Amino acid sequence: MIFAAKTTASALIALLIAFRFELDQPQWTLLTVFIVSQPQHSGPVLAKSFYRIIGTLIGASVALVLVGLFAQERVLFLGALAIWIGVCTFGSQYARNFAAYAFVLAGYTAAIVGIPGALDANNAFYITTARVTEICLGIMVAAAVNRIVLPSSTVAALWQSVTAARQALADHVTGVLSGDNAAKSTALLVSRTIAIENQRASAIFEDLSLRGRSNSLRLLNIALLRAIGAAQMVAEQLDHFRRAGRPIGTRIDDILTSVISAVKLWQAGIIDAASLERKFREIDARQCLIQQLFPEPSYNDVARRRAVTASVLRELFLATTAYAEAYESCISNASPIPGRVPFAPANDLIAALWTGLRAALAVVVVGCFWIISAWPHGPTAVIIAAVATARLATMGHAVPLALITTIIFALATLPAFVIVEVLLPLASGFPMFALIVGPMLFGCAFLMSKPNPKAMLIGFMSALLFASVGQFQNRMVYDAVGLLNTSIAAVLAACVSLGLWAIIAPETAEAARRRFLRVARQAVSRLAISRDPIDLANFDSRIAEALDHLQSHLCSDHPRDIADLAAGIRLLGVRCALLGRRETDSIILASMVNDASAPDSYVAGLLEYKYAQFLTQSEKEVLRDAA
Repeated sequence: MIFAAKTTASALIALLIAFRFELDQPQWTLLTVFIVSQPQHSGPVLAKSFYRIIGTLIGASVALVLVGLFAQERVLFLGALAIWIGVCTFGSQYARNFAAYAFVLAGYTAAIVGIPGALDANNAFYITTARVTEICLGIMVAAAVNRIVLPSSTVAALWQSVTAARQALADHVTGVLSGDNAAKSTALLVSRTIAIENQRASAIFEDLSLRGRSNSLRLLNIALLRAIGAAQMVAEQLDHFRRAGRPIGTRIDDILTSVISAVKLWQAGIIDAASLERKFREIDARQCLIQQLFPEPSYNDVARRRAVTASVLRELFLATTAYAEAYESCISNASPIPGRVPFAPANDLIAALWTGLRAALAVVVVGCFWIISAWPHGPTAVIIAAVATARLATMGHAVPLALITTIIFALATLPAFVIVEVLLPLASGFPMFALIVGPMLFGCAFLMSKPNPKAMLIGFMSALLFASVGQFQNRMVYDAVGLLNTSIAAVLAACVSLGLWAIIAPETAEAARRRFLRVARQAVSRLAISRDPIDLANFDSRIAEALDHLQSHLCSDHPRDIADLAAGIRLLGVRCALLGRRETDSIILASMVNDASAPDSYVAGLLEYKYAQFLTQSEKEVLRDAA
């Protein structure tokens, strides 16, 4: 309710200012308010507004260049515009968070500004100035209202997510050691890691003090990924014993029980990171003493498997302690970390190229229809097609979203027609205008505030259609035929977007698997090269983001999808063995990022025991595909 009221107030205030200063197209201020508004917190609004302004200015500048070059030739203009939108949409797949949104905005702002400018080349500069003014007005009003009126903090939500991740990691480690199925909890932890990184990117716009702790948060995320990988290695070893029906051994069982007890004490806050480290050292010392007092023959397969299990347990001790220290350092902000800590994206060139191609083809297809049919509302259809196709690239699951958008545009025409063509002619003055339009805007914003993605999409798309067909002006011109044609243009654009996303390289589960393998191969090859290799932090973050994308396209109750996700998760566990090195024994997290070249006696020990021979067939396939 609060979000709906704030968004409605922002929209009406923006319209009032646009009416008062007699801006050319006030409906763009209304569109902008709904595009930049976020139902949870004010931080994303500020971040989105910042990048929207950058994208708007770049897109408007390119539009002026295209109009100056090709104003007299629609085919060349639309071709150049399609290339620009395709390039920007391609770039949006390589940028992170709201920077990706700036790429998208730079693309379809060129369409919003350039097409009307090309139709009236003599006034192109004034049209561009008017669009930029209207868009920036909507941005500033939305940001001001969200920041001043009952602001909700992204920073608070970020620290809640960090605390929840700590508890989830402790539950995950104890679950792995207790024999629970770790695949689902591992996937959830990976998603938490990516979510925390996205929240961090938004929160730095809201809280200046958080910018100094940004590196600490990234190191905490990297430590979390390391702990997830170590837990996965332990889970693989323990599962082997359980699947084979072999006893793990009373001594190892006692060690596991001691580890679970220590982790639970840390989870409850009874002991700190230093005490957790001491307990792990005591357990490790007892484990080494048992191995010395009760040696087992090395030729015994079970004995060698137990030795490997003890080694991966030692890595889990180090990783969990490193995370505990990183958590305490991040919360207390005791020692800010200078420089920049990388959190590498899982870029995929092929997927980005397909996305850019779809966006370019959307402009070409609808533009050809406009030229052939000479439809007066063809420019509107081209603009909406460019906006819809490019915007879907940043939302995920584009085909069902495009289908829902098409249905929404068709159904929302009726209430929009009643409000604009029946009720608004009876209004006189802005108070009556707000009384008639306000309920529709409030209803759209209320649906946007719902956690259900479908409800949120219905509210967002209904608001976009209402603002587009309303054509709100200081002196309204009511045109029922024009309203219906604008709705038809919106439906046509949505159908074209739906067709392009469904036909050209559709985002299926199989496509998601291929994308993950491409990212994994690239990450593994970067580990092995001698010139400019990536470190473990970059490797883990790339694999984690690729895993997050993979699981969003898989079904959690399908056996094959569960197996594929588990196989992908194994890469987090075996990345040290793939690299053949890791950080020194120091648990200072900075060394994990800055130095990945120290010799790794632990991995050497695994190789000495021929660790690869203990891998299951599916594990070998994953390593072969990754290599």
